[in-house]
Amino acid sequence: MSLSTSLSTHAVWTSSKSMPIPATDILTFAFANLGQYDNEQPLFVDASDPTNSISALRAFQVVRRLIRGLKDLGLQEGDCVCLHAFNNIWYPLIWLGIIGSGACVSGTNPAYSSSELVRHFKLTKPKLIFAQGHCIHPIMQAASECDISVSNIFVVGTQKNAPPVDGCRDWWTLLVGGECDWNSTSDEGKSVQDRVAVYSMTSGTTGLPKAAMIPHRSIVAQSVLLEGQFHARPYQPSQLICLPVFHAFASPLALVLPLRLGIQTYFLPRFVLDDFLQAVHTYSITDTPLVPPIIASLNRLNAADHHLLGSLRYIICAGAPMTANVQTKLYNILTESAVIAQCWGTTEAGWHTLFDWKEKDTSGSVGRLLPNVQMKLIDVDGLGVGQENKLGEAWIQSPMLFTGYLENPNGTQEAFDSEGYYRTGDRVYILDGKVFYEGRIKEIMKVKGWQVSPQELETILLEHPMILDAAVAGITSEDQFGLPVTLPCAYVVRAPVASAGPQSECPAIDGNGAGMPLTAEAVQKLVSARLISYKRLTGGVVFVKEIPRSATGKIMRHRLSEMKLDLTAN
Repeated sequence: MSLSTSLSTHAVWTSSKSMPIPATDILTFAFANLGQYDNEQPLFVDASDPTNSISALRAFQVVRRLIRGLKDLGLQEGDCVCLHAFNNIWYPLIWLGIIGSGACVSGTNPAYSSSELVRHFKLTKPKLIFAQGHCIHPIMQAASECDISVSNIFVVGTQKNAPPVDGCRDWWTLLVGGECDWNSTSDEGKSVQDRVAVYSMTSGTTGLPKAAMIPHRSIVAQSVLLEGQFHARPYQPSQLICLPVFHAFASPLALVLPLRLGIQTYFLPRFVLDDFLQAVHTYSITDTPLVPPIIASLNRLNAADHHLLGSLRYIICAGAPMTANVQTKLYNILTESAVIAQCWGTTEAGWHTLFDWKEKDTSGSVGRLLPNVQMKLIDVDGLGVGQENKLGEAWIQSPMLFTGYLENPNGTQEAFDSEGYYRTGDRVYILDGKVFYEGRIKEIMKVKGWQVSPQELETILLEHPMILDAAVAGITSEDQFGLPVTLPCAYVVRAPVASAGPQSECPAIDGNGAGMPLTAEAVQKLVSARLISYKRLTGGVVFVKEIPRSATGKIMRHRLSEMKLDLTAN
């Protein structure tokens, strides 16, 4: 890594390497090498049933048929299509087909509640929805509330001619009208590289979840940088994907590179330890992306099971920092040739750092800057950091940058500086050319690898008639395996019982009798009933006399722990 000052008013950290990025669309890039490997061998494989697989040639045909089916439905350039499913072998094809039709694809977490989906639909305004059958009911509820016709919901399964679900259509019905080429140019005849392909949900710097607009060029650039890693390998890689493919970490590995490079890729719907171990061992998996909690679970394996991981050569770990101690423990289990590479990135700007397949680092660093990535570090006084071993907030510029937040010009403007650098809100420092992550400056919490907005939780808390004011902050701790974890904690000001109104005003909550003060259990039930599991108040509920706020009403979160407690009996 080298230090340059020629491109900015501040010192700029850059990689010593750079790579040319082709000016093309995602599908042209993904299928460009179709004739350079065996197109009839299984490429996308169901890890639980390897007879259920898709070759590159079949993928090419299905994608083109889906594009034709979507266009026949009247889908227009720039329309949004929601993809709501767990990992499965059809996910990459549906994702590519939507993009190839000229539309934007927005992947949602299949564990979302209906209220979270309503918020998502109101923001992205999907014309069509693809949803897996066993997680379709929240979709149906949210679609009804957003006036999305049931005829525009297509069920994703693994079998043809599956029975209909609540009147929805089977997505296979879109494949009967023949094939159609993808849109490699826009309606105006221009290249689509700067056209938005994906709406990726993120909380950005602050506030409620936002939809980051990711253009074709970002995904192509990200894939190019990772492609260089695969080309350098002295072995033929095979991948196991157990992390959600709609997430910015796993998506380039799972959705584009297998077709681009002919990498046999196995899918698990989600991480289950026994299923993961069996798949790695049975299919001699060499590569897999993981998160620190999964690394910790591997470290707890009995010695008799260590051989099940014997084929692994390259593990990429992201989502949260991994301590050197946890990393070293896994090295003691894996074979001598294996590498555990940490990665750091953001939804808005892709992957920023990575260790390559041959650098076995145990320092706790999150990697070296990737080619074409430029980073400024700004200290608390707003000055640039040009020295190693000094903390600063990371601002990133790269070809992977998003174009802004959907329907949020103010959020977009605040995300960039005058030179086009994206503010990550992360504190890092550089030592010996490696990047070390030291936490987040912005309020967004990183919980189990997911971004959680305090404001989202606070909005729900303040809907309760017995809550007068509330604030949420993350408590940093270590779990039993030595991993740093963030636990959302709610600081709540209770309304006087006499003025709180009847409990029936908030039917989702029980546990408080008439005339009784609000309990921590009731507050936790309120959140768990409305939001996905990782957004729950695992850090507890603290009742306080007041929430510290500035003159403009902004919560001063750094003072929450100093507030006088409300010791009213719980």
